[in-house]
Amino acid sequence: MGNKHSKPPPEHHQKLPSKLDEFRSKVEDELARRMMLQREIQMAVNVAKARDTLCIFGTAWGTLVSGVAVARLAGKQIPPVAGVPIVIGGLVLGNIADLAYGNKLARVTKEAEYIMEYERGRFVPAKQAPFSKFYTDEERFVFDESTRVSELYPNAFFAEKKK
Repeated sequence: MGNKHSKPPPEHHQKLPSKLDEFRSKVEDELARRMMLQREIQMAVNVAKARDTLCIFGTAWGTLVSGVAVARLAGKQIPPVAGVPIVIGGLVLGNIADLAYGNKLARVTKEAEYIMEYERGRFVPAKQAPFSKFYTDEERFVFDESTRVSELYPNAFFAEKKK
């Protein structure tokens, strides 16, 4: 049985590792598809929430601007402070509109890709995390010179000192 003259193993035994690899690949692909679907659902919900926010606050801002414009046309004195919510509201609504209808999502995704590729050191967790071992020493030391929050002003007055 075990000598050099014995028969080669049956053909189905030789294909076993390749079938196992094929099965593993199919499972990984299915997991990736499910993660992709979950990501797309979350992104769609975020865009829908932005559109809803734009609808509600856009209407309120439009009403404010229309009221100020009508009062101004009627010759009424408008307090200068009324310009603050008009300007700030316009900026905020523009940002939300960019997410809801513009290409903000694509720009943010590209920036996230850049960060994940070139600034991975930002993601290094505390050493107690079970997945901490997957980060390299180089990634760990990117922000090694940073200071703990409790050592900064004004927290340093209240935080317990290390002995």
